[in-house]
Amino acid sequence: MFNPKVAFTINRPQWNNKEEDNRVVCAKKYPIEKMYEGILKQTVKVLMCCCPFHKEDTPSFAIYPENNTWYCFACSTGGDAINFYMQKTGYNFVQAIEELNK
Repeated sequence: MFNPKVAFTINRPQWNNKEEDNRVVCAKKYPIEKMYEGILKQTVKVLMCCCPFHKEDTPSFAIYPENNTWYCFACSTGGDAINFYMQKTGYNFVQAIEELNK
């Protein structure tokens, strides 16, 4: 029988807690605007663009560089750099952390 806890433990890199915390912090700091593929329109404190997760003609996707978060007003979803990368690539949390720290 498949046990997801065992599968996660087997595939998890051997990090200690401090190293893991540092890797997560560094991954969260990776600029979302560098991962976005498309045209960004600068407003006062927000970058507006079309959502990469659904088809649209009017920009409803906001990137907040000040705190490195994003929100789509059409999807009603948002998050940080790790969430964006996970949703964009389909990677799991550990894979996203690994890739954003390269």
